[in-house]
Amino acid sequence: MKVCILGCGMQGRVAAMALKEDNEVTILDINKENLNMIKKIPGIRTMEFDVTAPRILSFLKNFDIIVGALPSSLGFRTMECALRAHRDIVDMSYLPEDPFLLNKDAKRLKVRIVPDAGFAPGLSNILVGEAYQRFCGIDTLRILVGGIPQKPVPPFNYRITWSLVDLIEEYSRPARIMKEFRVIKVPPLSGIEEFTIPEIGKLECFYTDGLRTLLKTIKGARDMEEKTIRYPGHAEIFKKIIDCGLLSDKRIRFKGNWIKVRDFTMEYLKQRLTEGGIEDISILVIEIKRKARSKRYFVLDYYDKKRRITSMARMTAYTGAVIARHIKEYPDYGVIPPEYLGFNLNLCNEIKADLKKMGIHITGRDL
Repeated sequence: MKVCILGCGMQGRVAAMALKEDNEVTILDINKENLNMIKKIPGIRTMEFDVTAPRILSFLKNFDIIVGALPSSLGFRTMECALRAHRDIVDMSYLPEDPFLLNKDAKRLKVRIVPDAGFAPGLSNILVGEAYQRFCGIDTLRILVGGIPQKPVPPFNYRITWSLVDLIEEYSRPARIMKEFRVIKVPPLSGIEEFTIPEIGKLECFYTDGLRTLLKTIKGARDMEEKTIRYPGHAEIFKKIIDCGLLSDKRIRFKGNWIKVRDFTMEYLKQRLTEGGIEDISILVIEIKRKARSKRYFVLDYYDKKRRITSMARMTAYTGAVIARHIKEYPDYGVIPPEYLGFNLNLCNEIKADLKKMGIHITGRDL
């Protein structure tokens, strides 16, 4: 296939490397520095390109499939462009818009749109879909997921491995959960719990808005929630930063210039959250109950020292790449959230088998 990857950041680069062996890969970015990081790798064509330019539509028609690896603010626009170009798209962004708004047109034009095709949401949804299909429903669902540094640096004990803007969006957006068959909103960073994973030690988790399409597609569930994993104390620090207005758009006068408080804070966080080693750990725990049956999925993944790829990039980009490789096998069109791929057990098994070949090991056991 001819694959076009939009965005040459941390996820886009890894997706390109994963797809280049059996596809013709072209990767676009407006940032030359990003492109230079992958330019010398054989089998990948790089192009400096503004994906917001009108000519993107005619350009996308040269490819069989599009992979979106842009910030969340561009995710919906990317999917709209692929739709207008009549091309399937697998998008890894954490977009705030409802992707189902494109479903009717995508079905009419026979285009497949896979939103949230990353780690979580993404792989987590596929596994939930698999359990939903095998159990003929879900009563309760609990997802704990996160990426943390192997050697945390206080006070944040966290190192950014994806978009800082999207991270702050995750910490700021009200979290939707299912409680007694009703969708309700709870404050992000709330519901803090401490727990222990023997291989790592003490951790915490808190609410974030990660259920997303599952709130529409998992029918009949009584309770569902998703929480982000970090080292203890992380959520309270960010809650104070937000509560103090340090991420507001308020302008203050500083040394004769008017600046946004948010701009200053983001620059500060950008520096502090890149301290320490890049070696990281990704964790995924999914607990599902259906009547007398229950299932637990567990993933623990580490930084790839040989290829110098973060675990978060592996989990996100490898999942997106594998979905892109198999999406044309899906027998329908429209908006296809990752859990639909889990509903299709044959396709789900192929995706899991490919991820296993890439060193991502998913443990699933009935309890």
